[in-house]
Amino acid sequence: MCGILGSVNKTFENDTLELISHRGPDDSDIVKLVHQNNTISLGHVRLAIQDLSEAGHQPMYSASKKYIIIFNGEIYNHLELREELKEIEFRGHSDTETIVNYIEKFGIDSIRKFNGIFGLAIFDIEHQKLYLARDRFGVKPLYYYHNDKELIFSSEMKPILKLVPNLKLDIDALNEYLVLRYNPSPKTMVQNIKKVYPGEILEYSLNQYTLNRVTNINEKLISSIKIDESKSEAYWVDAVSDALESAVERQMIGDVEVGSFLSGGIDSALITAIASKYSKHKIKTYCIGFNGSAKFNEANDAKRSAEILGTQHYDIIANSNEYMKILEKSTYINEEPNGTENTFAQYEVSRLGAKYTKVILAGQGADEIFMGYGKYSAELKREKYLLLIQLAKQFKFLFSSPKYHKLQRAIYSLTEQDPLKRFEKIYTVYQEEERQRLLKSRFINQETGVSYFYNLIPNELNALDKMSILDTYTSLSDELLMYGDKMTMATSIEMRVPFLDNDLVSLVQKIPHHYKIKNGIHKYILKEVAKKYLPDEIINRPKKGFDMPSLEWFQNELNGDIMELLTSKESLIANYVDKKEIEQIVLNYKNRMEFDVRKIYLLMSIEHLLQLLKKSI
Repeated sequence: MCGILGSVNKTFENDTLELISHRGPDDSDIVKLVHQNNTISLGHVRLAIQDLSEAGHQPMYSASKKYIIIFNGEIYNHLELREELKEIEFRGHSDTETIVNYIEKFGIDSIRKFNGIFGLAIFDIEHQKLYLARDRFGVKPLYYYHNDKELIFSSEMKPILKLVPNLKLDIDALNEYLVLRYNPSPKTMVQNIKKVYPGEILEYSLNQYTLNRVTNINEKLISSIKIDESKSEAYWVDAVSDALESAVERQMIGDVEVGSFLSGGIDSALITAIASKYSKHKIKTYCIGFNGSAKFNEANDAKRSAEILGTQHYDIIANSNEYMKILEKSTYINEEPNGTENTFAQYEVSRLGAKYTKVILAGQGADEIFMGYGKYSAELKREKYLLLIQLAKQFKFLFSSPKYHKLQRAIYSLTEQDPLKRFEKIYTVYQEEERQRLLKSRFINQETGVSYFYNLIPNELNALDKMSILDTYTSLSDELLMYGDKMTMATSIEMRVPFLDNDLVSLVQKIPHHYKIKNGIHKYILKEVAKKYLPDEIINRPKKGFDMPSLEWFQNELNGDIMELLTSKESLIANYVDKKEIEQIVLNYKNRMEFDVRKIYLLMSIEHLLQLLKKSI
């Protein structure tokens, strides 16, 4: 696990590479190549996990010296791929050495065989072509800036912001962000900085200075998804169990100890239980809890799970005292603002884990592929209760109290007939009228970026399956996994996500939804699998996740700090968002007239991004 930084005709030095040094504190290097009138610079910082020796050093040439690669990630099946390279005399046992030679032999499209997480750049020296690629689910981010003869790409935006100063906020992206609470690929909130799509391979020609898509490996995979109604529940339980075991075993690969994030719920407990079977050491586990309402503190539940699973457990209890300072830091780390307050929690628990472990397994992805969110039940019941929902819309004034914001959003979305628009409305934080008041002349009513992946999904699939697939390749990739990667790598640890193993996801996408939600039970089939590994005490325990007492904080002790952040003379957000509207929103929290924590969190994240752009690193 590492960080990459590269460029064409825009040289950089160690001080720029150091901006991502947290991603790889064990080693770093820059290689510069000159061809005709072009200079290609490839920089790498290394967190040594597979092959700790000099043989794992990057940038790395292929055996023939015709290709050179910089690679961030882990390829869990690289030893299987290496079996197809009998002619190569390998110097070490790193996955980097496997894939640079594999791509040279089988071509750039062979990346579709990689089961792992990655953002990489590989340069075909002979043909003067540079390729950028991101893994299938977008676990590892990869940004780029292209202008005339210049190309810059990096695991994070900060080096690009330094090399290309004075970039501005993207107004289109701002509008999209206030709807979705994140920006799907390829947009970012910064003008002219883009993200490689999950699964995408780009080709840059140094002869023509053109950047084009080669393929997106997800296009064929998503368009060929078919639900298999022929198998029994027992078959799916055994198949998922086998696939999950294989996924966890694969992801234990490496020359360092592997730990696990452990909440009080089923996903992380299941991963931890299986990992314990394949670990040479007692698994170390990590959890965060919060002072305040007991419903936010799952530290005791996690501690009990650790006792049952026999792990070496560590936890931390956070409070509001450091929240504003850590929020600013976490937004700086995340670069892309998002409306998920859990960035704070992820950063704090990652700092804890980094004291003891270099690699940590996480349960992200299970809720998307196994339908764990409440919105899936709402979609499932939509047709049955549509008349009632439409009636509620006619009398929505009865539910006008801010306390009913979730019900209001349900009425707003579920009455929409078009599935894509309905899914967008389910995500919506600020509805159209609210955005108009906030943005004034900057308001744009536009289609969001989720349409790209939605249009790949087969028409014959029902809306519930479409929603699950869409979430897997959009909000999961560019929101949840984004902050998961950034927060963990900021503390120099690698987060692995076994539920997003290629083979496991391909299997789960075939399972009929009535095995994912059954008798009102979310993730039903996964809970049946869990019975093989976990006691009922864990399986049936209500999950709290990383939920935080933010509403209590925003309404009480932090309200004045938030008002100062967003409306003082030093604030920058008022250059884009109406100041009076901001003041009213903050006061609404104080006066118990607002209960959706995402609304103010979005605005604070924008302010911190603007401060970051002002500094230009």
